This record gives sequence, C-alpha cells and structure tokens, in this order.
Amino acid sequence: MSLTVALETLGCKVNQYESSYLSEVLTGAGYKLVPFRRPADIYIVHSCAVTSKAAFQTRQLLRRAKRNNADAQVMVLGCDAQLESTRIAKEKLATHILGASEKLDLLHWMDVAGSFTSPCLAVGDARLAATMQPLPTTRMYSGRARAFLKVQDGCDSFCSYCIVPYTRGKSRSLASQHVRSQLDRYLDYGYQEVVFTGIHLGQWGRDLDPPQDLAALLKFLAGSSLPARIRLSSLESVEWSDDLLYYLNSNSSICSHFHVPLQSGSNEILKAMHRPYTPRQYIELIVEINRKFPRAGIGADVMVGFPGETDRHFQETVELIDRLPLTYLHVFPFSPRPGTDAAELSGRVTGGTLKQRAKFLRNLDTNKRMEFRQSNIGQTAEVLVETQIDTGLWRGTSDNYLQVMFHSANHSVLPGSLVKVRLKKLHRTGIVSGEPLSTP
Repeated sequence: MSLTVALETLGCKVNQYESSYLSEVLTGAGYKLVPFRRPADIYIVHSCAVTSKAAFQTRQLLRRAKRNNADAQVMVLGCDAQLESTRIAKEKLATHILGASEKLDLLHWMDVAGSFTSPCLAVGDARLAATMQPLPTTRMYSGRARAFLKVQDGCDSFCSYCIVPYTRGKSRSLASQHVRSQLDRYLDYGYQEVVFTGIHLGQWGRDLDPPQDLAALLKFLAGSSLPARIRLSSLESVEWSDDLLYYLNSNSSICSHFHVPLQSGSNEILKAMHRPYTPRQYIELIVEINRKFPRAGIGADVMVGFPGETDRHFQETVELIDRLPLTYLHVFPFSPRPGTDAAELSGRVTGGTLKQRAKFLRNLDTNKRMEFRQSNIGQTAEVLVETQIDTGLWRGTSDNYLQVMFHSANHSVLPGSLVKVRLKKLHRTGIVSGEPLSTP
C-alpha cells in the first residue's frame, strides 16, 4: 500500500512551482498525495520566511500536522527552514528540516533520514547555490488554471529589510532552452496562460555566459509556439529597458498587466531601504508604461512603518500613489527579519499609527481598483476561466488582471479556457460581470 503524503505550500509563485515539481517527484516514486487536513503518513510544509507572519504560519502548520497524526514524519522545506532551522529543531516541530537547495533532493533526504539523529537536518549555505537546475513538471499540483514557470531564482539586491538573498541565495537563471522545454510541457498539457516568475525576475540572464536580459529571453521564445498568454510577475523599476518596453508593446501574447514594486514614495526611506531608484524615476516609468499600455493593470508593493518613517514620509508616499495610474496596491506593514540591516534600526512605527497608515493605503487601493474596473465597463476582455461558481456561472481573470464573472451554458467553457467577454457591470464586491461574445 502506498504511503500518503500531504503537501502544503506557503508564499510566492516560485514556491508554488517548486511544489508542483516535488509533487510529481513524489507521485513518480509511488507516494499518494492527500489533502493536508487529512491523516497522512508524511506531512510536508513548503515554508516562507519573507515576513514574521509567514514564519508563524509555518510553525502553525507543523503543529497541525502533529495533531493530525502524532506518528507521522513531518518535513519542513525551503525559506523558513533555511532561516530558522535551529529554532524548528529545538522546538521539535519537524522530523526533517531541508534548506532551499536540499529540498530539491527530497527523495534522497527521505531515504537517508535513518542515518541522522532526530531530526534530519540538511541546511547548507544558500549563497553557495550553483547554477539553476531545470525542474520539469507537467502541471500545477494545486489545480490552477494558469501555470507558473520559475525562470529565475535568488537575489543579489540586499534591500535592507529583506531576508530573501540569504534564504534563496544568489541570482541564478534558467537557460533559455530549458525555459522553452518547460513551456512545451505546459502546452502539451493544454495551459493557455503561463506566468513567468522568479525571486527577482528582472535579473534573469545576468549570470549566463554571455550575459542576457529578459527581453532577449522573450525574443528567443517568440520563434516557436507559445501559450495564448504569457504574464510577467514582478519587475523592478530599474529593470525596464527601452528594448523590453518596445518588445512588450509589439507582442500580443504578453498580458497587459505589470507589477512594479514601489515600497515608498519618500526618497529618504528608499535610500534607507537600499532601493536603487528615486521617486521621480519611478513616476517616469509608470507614466511611460501607462502611455504605451493604456488599458494595462499596473500594481505596486508598498511598505508602511519602515524604521524612521515620519508623517511627512508617509504623506509623500500617499501623494505619489494618488497621482499615478496604478490600478492596485499590495500593502505590507514592515516586518523585521533577523539578519537584515533594517531589523537593527530604531524608529519603528507601531501600534495605532501603523494600523492607521496601513488602513489608509488599503482604502486608497480599494479606490484605485474600483476606478480601474469602472473604466473597463463597455470594453471587451479576454478572460481565462478559473472557477465555476454555480451552474453556468463562471469566474476568471482578464489579460489586464480584472476579476470577471459571466454566465454561459456552453459545455466548451471549462477552467483553463479563454472566453471573450463584453464587460457590462461593476458590482459592489469589486467583481466585474459581463456577457460572453465567443466560446472556445
């Protein structure tokens, strides 16, 4: 009888992609995957460490696994295991603790665990990670309608608040021919949309010989069959070359949706964060993206409460966001991470002030989202179907990142299919409803 494995993934799209690879490795070795809430022989938590909340969630899941089956093997993989292996071992939360590189040899560490004293601890220096290896997978293990493709890993930027360069290692790129091979696997499975993702996507190609850039990767791929839609995940403002802008504007397969992290609208705070741009440079880029892609969804990460952030600094952030054609925000309160420069800084914003600033920005996010959705009413959008809400009622995502709901009794409408929809009404919930103009 096959041993059962429950796999739960926290964090970013890169983790989601890696979990898809690991799930296929496990099923190929004869293990049976089951939901995390069910009893299992082995529990695996693919962890995240980008915030203290993510680390807390990791420990919650490890404890839940023990409650589900006290005799189970409990494995923690990835970023939080890399960062807090000593703490996890001391608290006896896991039988296996595997770092960012070691997790990719999951079966090996499962096999040799008996030669270790409890727990099996395999955590190397992430900064010594070698070139990026391909992780072939057929489909997303979570059943997502869109596929993620990790084309880059690691980061060399060392922003003062970020632990990721220490948990993920140096920037490494997946060679273009391996990107092509993985795209082919997704095409064979039938995916209509693939999201190119990485820890620092815009650094793709810098470590290759000869060095390349993201525009070169996209041009290389354009010579052969592609999914109907390619979506790019987060790109830093300093990584938007004229060549990349020109290519994106001339390629209809690239989704009109771009995420450009801001973090702060204050030049002083950006310097303290070790961010390599000024507010003026950020403004100029967003205005140019909006000029070239007037219907594009444009998002930004914004951090509140960074040490030393005054009312003036916060107001500079608000005014910058308010004047720009951003369509949504991801708002994050500052989270001190052990080992980063910012964790040692004084002047943290806490309590009511932090909550008020976060609430203000989230209200601004709501307004930006509603304005953008309203501006799309009457337009036609190509919607990737993701979920059936009710009989004949479907929900999906447009190429410019709108959540769209529509009715269709056509049996060819399924999760993963593309449907042209005329956008007709904006609901108070924020979702846009429409009428299908075509079916797959």
